[in-house]
Amino acid sequence: MRIGFIGAGRVGCSLGKYLKQSESGWEIAGYYSRSVASAQEAADFTESEVFTDLLQLAKDCDVIAVTTADGAIADVWHRLCDCMDQWEHQIVLHCSGALASTVFDGADARGVTAVSLHPFYAVSDRYHSYQTLGEALFTLEGSGERLQELDACLRASGLTIQRLSAESKTVYHAAASVASNLMVGLSELAIGLLGECGFDREHARIALKPLMQGNLDAIMEHDTFGALTGPAERADARTVDKHLHVLNGKDREIYRLLTKKIVEVAKIKNPERDYALLDELLDQ
Repeated sequence: MRIGFIGAGRVGCSLGKYLKQSESGWEIAGYYSRSVASAQEAADFTESEVFTDLLQLAKDCDVIAVTTADGAIADVWHRLCDCMDQWEHQIVLHCSGALASTVFDGADARGVTAVSLHPFYAVSDRYHSYQTLGEALFTLEGSGERLQELDACLRASGLTIQRLSAESKTVYHAAASVASNLMVGLSELAIGLLGECGFDREHARIALKPLMQGNLDAIMEHDTFGALTGPAERADARTVDKHLHVLNGKDREIYRLLTKKIVEVAKIKNPERDYALLDELLDQ
């Protein structure tokens, strides 16, 4: 398949470079961007071309990847519709985690396969993230006659694909935010509590790294049930109560609500254990 990118940022560069190196039949046509300099850098990086005409890119490609900021995707689509007098069963995709393929309104009537393709991965670097992009799971959601063809081509390039419905996209994006963004919040909470004990931020991070990394590794290897330890898992209401008494305000509420969630896991792991006292404490 021949793919062109509208938007030459981190995701567009990374995906283009990954597909270029996959040796699975993908041809990178090139990049169109509001910044010609950015398009040139992306084209150089992927050994492809710079497009200065949106219509030319659209007509030249089987797949049109709109890798702009989320807020610009609908506008780019409408510009494409305004300039395209005849679609030739192209695939139009975006890489937003929050938006569904329905942002390409009226695609079906034009014979266009509309797709959202999102890496469950933080693409943090324009020129290096492609090296580990193949380790990420990609979600694929959309409709149109070429959806299955696209799915097969992506899998052939080495990507792991999970199909989604459009209705699931918001819940899916919330899951990604919990695992990624909210982890930052939890880390800041832990660093702050260690700060109250006299740790500076550097030593707090040094202390937390093996604990957090080890727990994440255990979750990936043994699921949440196998990884769960600590006072809540042991139904140690006395220790949990002590924790609650040294926490205040929103920090206390974060601890309480997340402990309620892990008690749900603990009950599945230890069905014979009595968590009644802990449930009563956490409901107060």
